[in-house]
Amino acid sequence: MSALACLRVVVRSDQSAHSEEALGLLVAKFTTAFLEVRWSWPRKFSAINPYAFLLNDPQAAELDIAELGRLSAELHAHLFGVGETGGADVTVLLFEGDDPAMAQFAELSEARLTLAMTDASAAPEGGRLSRITPDGRRLRLPPMAVRPDGDEAEDPPSGRPPSAAERNPNIEAVQGVYYSARQIFIADVVASTPAEARTHFSLVDGNDHLPANPAAFDADCVVAAFQFLADSPSDAPLYLPISFSTLLRPSRRAAYLDLLAILPVSERRRLAAAVYDVPRAPSFQALKQLRDALDTHFSAIDLRTLDPAFEIEQLTAEAVTSVTLVLPQAEPERRLIVLRRFIARIEAYKRRRIWPGVTNIRTRRELDMALEAKVPFLTGPGICRPQIRPLGGRPWPIEQLPVLSTLVSPRPQIA
Repeated sequence: MSALACLRVVVRSDQSAHSEEALGLLVAKFTTAFLEVRWSWPRKFSAINPYAFLLNDPQAAELDIAELGRLSAELHAHLFGVGETGGADVTVLLFEGDDPAMAQFAELSEARLTLAMTDASAAPEGGRLSRITPDGRRLRLPPMAVRPDGDEAEDPPSGRPPSAAERNPNIEAVQGVYYSARQIFIADVVASTPAEARTHFSLVDGNDHLPANPAAFDADCVVAAFQFLADSPSDAPLYLPISFSTLLRPSRRAAYLDLLAILPVSERRRLAAAVYDVPRAPSFQALKQLRDALDTHFSAIDLRTLDPAFEIEQLTAEAVTSVTLVLPQAEPERRLIVLRRFIARIEAYKRRRIWPGVTNIRTRRELDMALEAKVPFLTGPGICRPQIRPLGGRPWPIEQLPVLSTLVSPRPQIA
């Protein structure tokens, strides 16, 4: 039992400002990065050409296309920006048939593909052609039937209703970064949680909410950032999670660089890196590698550490933008002791011209202590719960913190 299909990305090249060669490279790079995240093992994929990919699921009789639904909208946003066309310039097609037919489908011209969507004779014989919609539906092409409401009939997935995970593979959220001196949210931290997870993933809610697979989490957040860039009410930055240990691992660095390469260069000023699992004393060489990898894509770099005695004195001036203390999962008094130790060293941060911040703030006592010490940047469930839209740029009185969640967690939260 093994399901095979050819995925084909159709782009209206006449509507793009890119050259034909550059467009092909962009489509190939983005689609590859997307499939690396969504088309997880034991499923496999391989590129046939910049616009065509062979998909394989060795454990299924039919491909589950729920994860592919978002590809057209996200690729459209990457290539054309977000506008009233709503992704109409990108179409994702799936062709299921024997190997010769799939090979022929992969090489069809753009004009022949357009014709095949309405005329079955234009598609290779012996296969089934479908269009994958942004909401994860499979529409037969040419349309096999039309409902009374005018919608095309769709194939039910394996004769059963879609599960919650299929309807919403990931729950994407942001949590605001609060600038206490001006009482305003100045940025947002992106998160993405699989629907089946036992609790939400978050960089700002403590280590109990960190993902078991950092590389997959970071990649999901890169993909999620495209929509949040469009939804933001201002030009406030978005912080994307970057695992320090994973990025610096030689076997993973190339994959990370390919992933980051899909981020739009034009949005660099609105993108910031939230680097987590940073040790107490990162070496000069490690920080150089980090900067080399991130500077092209992000306008700011924040290091997140669990250690209040982080060796800020070992960093050169302005080596990074900020350092954020992650309060531990511990008893309230222990958390306050850790916070006091960090606050006591704020002058060292000022000397290095590196902003200090505190995250995983949960109680009013913690918030008041941070405010009294004039810690500039604050995050955590005591500041802002997960939101469906960015808060960056919005004034918010301290008395009205925290901003409550507008999301339903996939599972009961574990504090």
